[in-house]
Amino acid sequence: MAVQSKHLNDEGMAAYRGPSLQQPHRARQALKDAYAGLIPPLLGFYCGITSTSVAQYVATLGYDVVWVDWEHSSCGIETMTSIVQTISFFSEGKSMPFVRLPGHDHKDVAYALDAGASVVFPQVDTVEQAKECVSATKYGLKNRGSRSAPPFRLIPGVTDHKLDHSHTLHENLNRQAAVLIQIESEKGINNLDAILTEVSDIDAVWLGAMDLRVSMGFEGMWGNEPEFLTAVGKYNSILAKHDMPGAGIVQGPPDVMTQLSKGRAFMIVASDVQAIMGQKQAFVEARTLMPKVNNYDGSPPILQPQESEQIENDLYLLPRDEQETKRLDEQHRYIVELCDGFILSPIIQTDRLKMVADVGTGSGAWLIDLDTRLRAQGESNNTAFHGFDISDLQFPTLSKDQEPRFKFSVHDVRKPFPKEHIGKYDLVHVRLLVWALPADDVDAVVANLSSLLKPGGYLAWDEAAYLDSVDSAGTPEGIRIHDIVVDFMKKRNLCVDLPSVLRKSYQKAGLDMQHSIRYSSLQHPKLHLTTNKIIGDGAISVLRNLTQETPVTPEQVKLNNEMKSLIASYPATQQLMRWQCCLQSVVGRYPQQLPLRAPSVAITNGVTTNGTATNGVAENGTIVNGTHTDGIKANGTHESSTKSGQLAAKKLERGKSFSNPSSPESMALKAMVNLNRYRMSYKNDWDLPKAISTLRPFLENAIRNKEPIRLVLPAFPFKSSNRTAKVLGADPDEAERISLLHLDGLCKALEEATKLKVELLITSDGVMYNDLLGISDEEVWRYGEGIRRIAKEQGCSHISFNRLGALISHEVDSTASLDDYMRDAPGYRRQLEALLPPGFDPAQEIKTNHDVKLTYLGYKRFLDLEMQNAAPNDSNLSLRDRKAITAKNMIKRGKAYAEAIRNAYPNAIRLSIHESDDVNKISIAILPLASGNPMTPWHGALIRAVNGDLTISHALNVSALKYDLVYEYGKPSYFRERSPLFSWTGMDLSFTYMYPTGIIVRPAHKDLKYSLQDIDMGKLRALSEQCSPVVLRGFRDTKEKSVFGSKAKEMGTILPWKEGDIMVVKDQMNDASDSNVTTTNEAMPMHYDGMFKLVKVMDEQGRESVTSDPPLLQYFVCQATTGNNQGFTLFASSRLFCHYLPDKYPIEELRKVRWTCHSGGYFDHHVPSLPLVVSHPVDARPCIRWHEPWPKTETKYGDASITIDNGDQSLVGLVDSLLYDERVCLRFAWEEGDVLVNDNMEMLHTRTAFERGAERELWRIHVS
Repeated sequence: MAVQSKHLNDEGMAAYRGPSLQQPHRARQALKDAYAGLIPPLLGFYCGITSTSVAQYVATLGYDVVWVDWEHSSCGIETMTSIVQTISFFSEGKSMPFVRLPGHDHKDVAYALDAGASVVFPQVDTVEQAKECVSATKYGLKNRGSRSAPPFRLIPGVTDHKLDHSHTLHENLNRQAAVLIQIESEKGINNLDAILTEVSDIDAVWLGAMDLRVSMGFEGMWGNEPEFLTAVGKYNSILAKHDMPGAGIVQGPPDVMTQLSKGRAFMIVASDVQAIMGQKQAFVEARTLMPKVNNYDGSPPILQPQESEQIENDLYLLPRDEQETKRLDEQHRYIVELCDGFILSPIIQTDRLKMVADVGTGSGAWLIDLDTRLRAQGESNNTAFHGFDISDLQFPTLSKDQEPRFKFSVHDVRKPFPKEHIGKYDLVHVRLLVWALPADDVDAVVANLSSLLKPGGYLAWDEAAYLDSVDSAGTPEGIRIHDIVVDFMKKRNLCVDLPSVLRKSYQKAGLDMQHSIRYSSLQHPKLHLTTNKIIGDGAISVLRNLTQETPVTPEQVKLNNEMKSLIASYPATQQLMRWQCCLQSVVGRYPQQLPLRAPSVAITNGVTTNGTATNGVAENGTIVNGTHTDGIKANGTHESSTKSGQLAAKKLERGKSFSNPSSPESMALKAMVNLNRYRMSYKNDWDLPKAISTLRPFLENAIRNKEPIRLVLPAFPFKSSNRTAKVLGADPDEAERISLLHLDGLCKALEEATKLKVELLITSDGVMYNDLLGISDEEVWRYGEGIRRIAKEQGCSHISFNRLGALISHEVDSTASLDDYMRDAPGYRRQLEALLPPGFDPAQEIKTNHDVKLTYLGYKRFLDLEMQNAAPNDSNLSLRDRKAITAKNMIKRGKAYAEAIRNAYPNAIRLSIHESDDVNKISIAILPLASGNPMTPWHGALIRAVNGDLTISHALNVSALKYDLVYEYGKPSYFRERSPLFSWTGMDLSFTYMYPTGIIVRPAHKDLKYSLQDIDMGKLRALSEQCSPVVLRGFRDTKEKSVFGSKAKEMGTILPWKEGDIMVVKDQMNDASDSNVTTTNEAMPMHYDGMFKLVKVMDEQGRESVTSDPPLLQYFVCQATTGNNQGFTLFASSRLFCHYLPDKYPIEELRKVRWTCHSGGYFDHHVPSLPLVVSHPVDARPCIRWHEPWPKTETKYGDASITIDNGDQSLVGLVDSLLYDERVCLRFAWEEGDVLVNDNMEMLHTRTAFERGAERELWRIHVS
């Protein structure tokens, strides 16, 4: 990857050069500026060939850094010095030389620095080594330096100058050259934290990934071994902790480079060795072209292309005799079978065809077949058919019945059609012009064909990719036949892969792409013999046509004889051949009417002057997660319509930032929207309250500086003391489990938006209130321990905990024992009161502060039941007055507690479980409830509907007739809607709901060994239609093919794949761009299965259209997994998607939305007017139909683009963001033997990437 720095006015690192080119650059400052984002990262070239000649060339390329590898070379001191100075002088200071030293020898360090380079120390493993290395680079004992005096050529005022005259030469040089250490072992990584803590003046840390892998027993430059990735993750986290720039080799595809470049201020992106090795292909191609010496014939070389073959001007390679006409008719019948019985794309409305043209019609077989089919449907009586061809030798003889409807004319499609045909046809069909169409003429031909169309007319082109139509058996005769034909096609400039260029030609002609699909004979094994005959016979026909009666040159004689031999032997050799056919059907449509001219828009740097959005920015608001912010400014207020010049200029700069999705501004705003979605009173993405909108500068700075983000939430004190009416017991239960998963999801959403580490600190306020409510300190401690256990078991890695003691005395209390806690708790409460602001009056605060009033009223509501059974005390106060006093005391302690949190975590984002105005804190929904009044997990009992919907209520109010109490670990945990779907005959099972959707079904005890054969598949299907996906885990016989297949039939009718009933989803390590991405290791877009299975449907008005016809169920079994943290399957729930929609987008409005998908690669389709919302066939609930946009930068296989047909394009971003929302999307990790049933109507799904060649293998069956 050749990269040239374009920053700093094209001067590169000359802006950081020293007083002369003999001195080191100010590389330390350049690294700091790059890491701070003031300049782009430093991009370097690796010189492994230590030669001054190589250095001369590299110095002119413009790289920021040239890395001289002295460690792995045999050059001496003088050569190294010459190379360093060559880089500095030949680049005129635009490139900085860095020398990787042979080791830690003091003399080598001096030689490199004296030459004018910055230095890199290899194999630094300990603090002591790092100290010695840095010391060798510095002058002066006060800098802990041990470097000897600088060379005489640097004497200030005599032979050189100082950079800064206020400092000594030694001090200047200390500040110029950069010092990097290279970490290349586990030992080095384990000691890196200590090194960076104890050793100053390290400017960056280079990760020697290859040597690290060698030390761990692995091969290669990179890999996905868990131990290696853990080590790299530790390296990254330590650098982030110390705010230290990283450095390393960053090479590969764009997505790989993006990942590897995180945190790197200095990267090697190219090398001399790679540049030389890249020339191997030139040798391979030359050897193929010249396998032996070409005999000298005495004539001078003629470099201009010559056509020496005596061939007629007609480019058509096939004959036009009776035998070829017969073959064409057979070919038509074969193509019909290949295309699953279609002769037209189902997207074309045949009832509207009045005029049809077939260009390149040959024998007219396609036209006659279409007439027959239309007449059978009663649609052909008024249709006229016109065939065009360059020759009339194969035109059919028409019957009297056909003559009125058919007409055939001679025309060369490379020339414009006569005026009488322009704009007359509803459909123009073309098939197999591959033998006759020069590459240079494709655009003109498509334009000529388009001119025939009426507005709204279709151009349907069925074309062979002849380059792929090979003899897959690899017989010598088959290979040679194919090569001769391809060679002649290339000599005549014919397209050997015409389908690949049609799409661009369609666009140039103004056609809208409608549909594109590839058919392959490999998908039809039964057509093997016919494919052999059609493709093989076609190739032989070409050879027959090319054979010359009187060849002229010796080469022509030789080729002529070879072709005759191949033709003669073909009847015998054909039996051994296995030809394959690849046919692409491409449909475009002429626009119904010309688009209206767009209003004049002046665009400056991506921002328009009339409010039209460019690069995602509109004058009236920024698009974030697919929705507009309606002009929200940094402080959350709205801009007035009157703009001053200064405000407009600021807006322009802001627009530039927001137009870049990876800018701190855009990332911060996305994080604000994600945080907003978890608020209690969320309505729309752009309704940002003050507590969130004022976070913008904080978030942008954190993103720029790569600083972790901390959220603080006072919560999870203890279970309510009212165990008879409110809660199910003293211990945390299902309500706490779901709440922790929900909060961990919030952290993941913020982490995804900011690309930073996000931590939620839950600081338990139990000991602050428990004495007011009669709860013992021991019970508070045990509840806290239970919460921590659940978080660990559920993998809530973003959540940490502390107690009051950590706020008061800054103790690490996670390891505190029960005895220590009970001893210290009363003292913590006393210390807490000291933090209360002087003169704080709860009653006055309740009157004047709306937030405090809301909290007070909430406390009183909670105390109504909390103190319902409170025993009388010695006072004469009524229970009502006692509740009011308790609530005010809670306000008082709450204020002190808030002060303690503010003092302990001044830079944290403050969350709250209490309702507020969202001004000073953000009130979040702590549970993902489907309906009902919000309530915290410790004040009620969780209730689950069969479909997974959550509500919470006081336990006493839950109907025993409708709900069953579910026990977990021998204790009551939650209420579940009563249903026969949880009673499976003869089986004792447990049903565990996943978050946010899905159920895992297991034998209730480990010693129960049920078989898949025993499962009631009807109940399994019905349960999946309620809450997908449903997973069977811990059952026998799940991997048996016969059992797996037979049980599918019990759920419904199997919809077979082309490969059979079962599709094996496994990485086949196929790099072909038209491969099915399903059978690769790549990540996939969010989608639903069967999207490209197209059928015709009739609406209520009797109008016909085309839509997808997906299967109802997916049925999987996991044969093998990938291991840790790879190959997840993500399932997005339509039910949850609808629940979390912004208020502006009610689901009934979204039912009107239509969208178009254009997909390339294996699923090469153009499917228009798809509904965004459909009704579920079981209960008519709304289900989302979607395919995520998938740009080519995400895949080397099939890409996809999405447009909204009848609405705002920002819906694309909104739909995508909600489908991946942590509250909507399940991230499922497979275990070997898992059986999974998923409702393909209710759910959408995708997959994360996994290591290439991994054993991950799933079997999938579609069931109707």
